[in-house]
Formats: sequence, structure tokens, C-alpha cells
Amino acid sequence: MNIPARHIQNANNAFTSYWEKQPNNLLPHLLPTQPNIADSNQWIPYYFEVDTLGDAVATEYLLPNGLQKGIQLLMTHYHNYPQNANTLSKETITLFAMFTNVPNWVQFDVINAGAAYCNRCGTSALSVLRNYCLMGGYESSAINKPLIFTEALKKGAVKRLADTVDFWMYVTEIDGLKPTKNGLVSVLLTRIIHSFSRISIEKTTQWDENLWGKPINIWDMVATNLGFSIAFMDGLAKLQLAPTQEETKGTLHLWKYVGYLLGIPIELLPDTAEDAAYSLYLWSKTQKGIDDDSKALAYALYQEPLKVQFTKNTFMKWFVQKTNLGYNEVLLGTKSRAALGLPYSKAKYWIKLLNQLNKTLDKKAKRKANFYTKMVTKGRKEQVNVWHLYQSEKKKSS
Repeated sequence: MNIPARHIQNANNAFTSYWEKQPNNLLPHLLPTQPNIADSNQWIPYYFEVDTLGDAVATEYLLPNGLQKGIQLLMTHYHNYPQNANTLSKETITLFAMFTNVPNWVQFDVINAGAAYCNRCGTSALSVLRNYCLMGGYESSAINKPLIFTEALKKGAVKRLADTVDFWMYVTEIDGLKPTKNGLVSVLLTRIIHSFSRISIEKTTQWDENLWGKPINIWDMVATNLGFSIAFMDGLAKLQLAPTQEETKGTLHLWKYVGYLLGIPIELLPDTAEDAAYSLYLWSKTQKGIDDDSKALAYALYQEPLKVQFTKNTFMKWFVQKTNLGYNEVLLGTKSRAALGLPYSKAKYWIKLLNQLNKTLDKKAKRKANFYTKMVTKGRKEQVNVWHLYQSEKKKSS
């Protein structure tokens, strides 16, 4: 079996904060009593498997037309589907059918329970997304190599964060993944851009499969999906916003559908929190840790609040940066935060104070249905306000 150099046969020290048993940590309590790293061997072939359907469509539309014009043409054809089916390639029809024919296993009431959880957590959810899921992901040097090869550092952390917020906001809207909704369009665009990036990397760079496997490979896609689902819930649990059983099931189901639409084989996407945690464990404990590229990406995200143009207020920029550092300390832990090259900040005490407010609101929301509904509406409004700031930032930089 071909094993890329990135794969560590014995459990490494990366992502230690995910698996330390602390009172509010969700992930370690979901693992089997004796997790076996050897179980990761069944995943190794997925380092070399990719979304071939997405690649075929990206090759058809984006390579001859360029990224912008290619996407415009693809979207025109998508919005006219299926009336135009007789003019489309077999691969394009197959892809569009995935986004228009809802599988019988998809339950939108369950997905909406996950979306409601994402919404009710308000700006805490966005903080976890930024300071745990994104920043924490930099602990794996290999999964982030496509960012380096596509020169993400030159494009800036502001744009990457804005794009991530766009995607997350669309797919976590109530009913956002139903047919014709913006969530589906966002997932389709993300899938095609992933394929275009992979094709471009393999054609124009010195990518080494023996070191990293394929760029944006299936196992890394699964790990990213788990970052948005089970790791995301773990981060919110650390902020005193642990999900209920219904919210856990809903969040996993939401990201199972998103993962399926992104081209991940359905059998690799978990239905239970225990399976999700174990899959993430096997990936995270077999990855080479932080390198200089990881630190450069982490530093760019650390500096991001100082780069935004939607405010000129230097105090506000400073305050947001320090607050993010506080979240990094609370969510990632001291070892991971320091290993990424991020400075220590006493703002962790500000986060711990906010956690007490979260704890009070969380208890009340779980006790009273009408208050839960109110928190969902309020939290989504807070998220939309932040989202609009990043949308305006993208317009200024375009």
C-alpha cells in the first residue's frame, strides 16, 4: 500500500487539545475506551482519491473559459436545468442531478435542527468557526498545502475568512439546503472551485503526491467536514453551549448532506457523534504537525482583524484581535496556541466571563421552547450583521 510521508504510523502529538479530557470537552468523551490507531490504515487509500466528477465538470467549464467566465456559464446551465439537459454533457447532468434530486435519506426537519443550533449560538458560533475550526486546522501541515500552492497567503486571510463565512452562512440557514436555495448554489460553487484548484495545482506546481497524497483528497475532505460538524460542536461545548442530542443529530445530518454534495462518498460520512469523533481522531492522530507554512497561515489569520477595511477604528481592531487570541487560548489550549506561534493574551479571562453568560442563556434555551426560538432568531441576526461586514469587505477588495 502506498503511504504518503505525511502519514504517521504511531499517534503523534498534533491536535492534543482535541483529545484531552476536560469537563467541557466533547470529543474525548465520545471515543471508544481503547482507540486503535491501526484502524486508520483503512483510510490511507483515500489520500489518493479525489472528486473525479467535480474534476470532469471543472475541466469542461473552467479550463477553457477561465475561473470567472467558466463559473458564470456553469451557473447559467445549472439554473436552466433540467430543461436544457439535452445540451449538457453526461458528467454535468450527473452533477446537476445530485443538487436537484433530493436523496430519500435526507431529512430536512433534522437538518433544520442542526441549523437552529448553529443559529442560536450567535457570534460564539462564528468565533468557534474562526478560532478553533480554521485556526486549529493549521496544526496539520499537509491538509493546508493546497492553500500554499494556490498562493492563499498572497490573497490574504481576510478573503479566505470572508469566503468561509459566506459558505457557512448559506448552508446553516433554516431551509437553506432545500432545492433552489442559496445553500445548494454555495456548495456547488465550492465543489467546482475545489476541483479547479486541484487541477491547477497538479498542472502548474511541483506538488509531490509521495509527500502529501492528492491535493484536496477525499480523506482531507472528510476531515474538513468533521471540522465543521463534530469539532465545531466540541468548540461550542467549550464555550458552555453544548448541543442537545437533537442538535447533535441535526448538525451531523446537515454536514452529511453537504459532504455528499461536495463529492465525499456517502459511506464515509458519519451518522453518530461517536463515529464522527473516532473518524476525526484517526485522521488527526496520524498527521504530521505544524511546519513553517502552518505558522505563516496562522499568523495571517491572527493579523486579519488589523487588515479589514470596514472600520478605521484602531481600538476596535486591536480589541477584536485580542478577543480572538482569547478564544484561541480557551479553544486550542496553551500548547497548540504556542506551537502555532500565536502570542499569549489575558483576553482568555474575557472569554471565560462571556462563557458564564453563555451558560445562563444555554440553560434557559434548553428549558423553554419559546426562549429557544427567540435565541435562534437573535443569534442568526447577530451572525448576519457580521456576515454583511465581510461581504462589504469582499466588495472593497475586488
